[in-house]
Amino acid sequence: MINNRNTGRMKIRFIVLFLLGIAGSVSAQQDPMFTQYMHNPVSINPAYAGSRGTLNAVLMHRQQWIGIDGAPKTLTFSINSPFINYNVGIGFSLIHDQLGPVKQTGLYADYAYHLKVTNKVKLAFGMKGGLNMYDVNLSGLEGAQYEDEILLNGVSKMYLPNFGIGTYLYSERFYLGLSIPKMLQNSLSDDENTLTSKEERHYFFAGGVVVDISENIRFKPSFTFRMVNGAPLSSEFSGAVLLHDRLWLGGMYRFGDSVGGMVKFDITNQLSLGYSFDMTQSRLRNYNQGTHEVYISYDIAFRNNKILSPRFF
Repeated sequence: MINNRNTGRMKIRFIVLFLLGIAGSVSAQQDPMFTQYMHNPVSINPAYAGSRGTLNAVLMHRQQWIGIDGAPKTLTFSINSPFINYNVGIGFSLIHDQLGPVKQTGLYADYAYHLKVTNKVKLAFGMKGGLNMYDVNLSGLEGAQYEDEILLNGVSKMYLPNFGIGTYLYSERFYLGLSIPKMLQNSLSDDENTLTSKEERHYFFAGGVVVDISENIRFKPSFTFRMVNGAPLSSEFSGAVLLHDRLWLGGMYRFGDSVGGMVKFDITNQLSLGYSFDMTQSRLRNYNQGTHEVYISYDIAFRNNKILSPRFF
């Protein structure tokens, strides 16, 4: 007969393996996703840094799968700016993601170099480098006992350096980007006998275009493909209508996963606010009330330069 203490240990070990598996090699959720990714491409592609021609700061918060205990919560802040005659872009990004007892915090610096292809088209190459901090706190799990060996000797905190690369082809009317935010496949275990999960490379391919429908109406379709070992290809398509160069109304579909809507309002040429809501189409749809995401962006122009209105990317 198995005693309660051993049963508790087994439960805790299973939960840790399951959660780190989700955050690790078996899911595209290891790198947090955003429904409004098109408003903050630098979060997945360092080559975007400096492309707006302004000092741009973005804050985003995502609360996923409302109603499920331990569901992902993600907060990200990024700032980037052109530098040296607008040929170089530099930036900084912070992202904090929590999934149950597993917390991940990334601090990264971005660098991009922009080349003029034509009078209207540029090609940028970017690199990011920084640190990921993983923190696993098991003390709040049901059945956890402080004297349990897994609490004393299991995964607790890890500091993992990493770097990423990207390219970005863009103009005022379209963009295409290809990136790998994390190149190193660091182990997510400090005990090779208990865990085999690791940081997997995520490959992102994204693009968008703006089409004029009439004098006061524009249409902006966009897409992103997300590939990672151990998970099926994730494809997402969105479309937004811009009314009077101020109000964006749109929808999105993440193939086999979720569908949602979004709205963004350019309050001024500098300040923008956005909100999105999506509902999962998987078997989880019966157990949650959807996902909420809010977004705020602010631009600061340099002396003798004006902020373009509207800005499409």
